[in-house]
Amino acid sequence: MLRLATFWTPSHSSMAREFVLDRVRGFTDLVAVEFPQQCPSGSFKQPGWNACMDDKLRLLLDLPTDGMPTLYVDADCLLLPGVERWAEETAARLQPDEIAYSDDVIQWCAGVMLFHTTEAVRDWWRLVLDMSRLLDLPDQETIAVLRQYAKRLPVPMSCLPADRVANWGTLGNRTPWAGEPFTVPSSAVVWHANWTIGVPSKMAMLRAAASQAITDGRC
Repeated sequence: MLRLATFWTPSHSSMAREFVLDRVRGFTDLVAVEFPQQCPSGSFKQPGWNACMDDKLRLLLDLPTDGMPTLYVDADCLLLPGVERWAEETAARLQPDEIAYSDDVIQWCAGVMLFHTTEAVRDWWRLVLDMSRLLDLPDQETIAVLRQYAKRLPVPMSCLPADRVANWGTLGNRTPWAGEPFTVPSSAVVWHANWTIGVPSKMAMLRAAASQAITDGRC
């Protein structure tokens, strides 16, 4: 039993279809929702971005609290062969209410997360949504603030291995991708096109990553 959850807005619909939805294999349940375009540019931290991330949190809040292991991915992710088995095996090692985030190098990333849909995890999404509005921050930065300053967190948290969920930053880069060649780790099951600004740049990066996977015989 394994669920995949994702969302997108119209600016990211082709991206979500090509790199996430068309690559779904072996998941028992799929929760995939298109939300209105609250961020006109669809770009990180541009006007409307926080409202878009609030929609993501509402998606997570609406998941059934059935305890099913769930992999959440943003629309700018490339699913690679083996992701289902890896997610299922990794989820089996998590504590019941644990949330495992991907590594964004600077902070943990809410663009790829693995967890079980328990009541405690749902309460965490509610807390993050409420605090996001109070702090006027997107979800990921709110989580970083809570991790830094809260004396006690209500759920256990951990970081997913960077060789399995990889991105431009985990390759050792510290400035946004500008079209440079890169190599997706052979062990990766998800490539996340963060550290990349704008929809056209993300599409170019994801297509380059997908082309590598085909050339390497992974797809």
